Amino acid sequence: MEFLVTIVLLAALVAVVVWLFIAKQGDAEFEFIVSQRTNFTLVEQTEQAATFSCKVPFINKGSQDGTIMDAYPRHLLPYEQFDGVEVSSRMELTTAPRTDNYFEAVIVPQGTGGTVIITVTFTAKNGDIKNTLDNLYELSVDMPIDITYQIVARTPWYIHKTRMIMTCDEIIAAMRAQNIAE
Repeated sequence: MEFLVTIVLLAALVAVVVWLFIAKQGDAEFEFIVSQRTNFTLVEQTEQAATFSCKVPFINKGSQDGTIMDAYPRHLLPYEQFDGVEVSSRMELTTAPRTDNYFEAVIVPQGTGGTVIITVTFTAKNGDIKNTLDNLYELSVDMPIDITYQIVARTPWYIHKTRMIMTCDEIIAAMRAQNIAE
């Protein structure tokens, strides 16, 4: 009987040691560092639409490699707040540019990171984007953008999001800077 108790205690001890080893290994932990993003710049403007983009760095500050399986921006500009535009947004890695609104999965080693480009297009419902965005500025409407991303690492996959704000001041400044450059 003592032999059996000894084996059970030894098995429990081994299980605790293995669990502690696994727990100490840690996991991937991603952060999109919106406080270090670039300002939005105007990348294209037509009479009806204006497209802006910014770069946002991210880092895997965890203790294991991890994979960003999917990532996308979600702009939050309901028509109750401002109904003069249709908004679309997309996100891509600077190292894997795409135009099809598909985020290419990327393995990110621990302690490293990268940069994504977030692109936002405003299309005026009345056909005149310049005056429409001036109205956005007059109403002082800022637009939150959620960066939503799916992570796969040692633990089961999870989805996380980080919020950044695209300010109307930034939009107008980008438009003025482009018009001055022309």
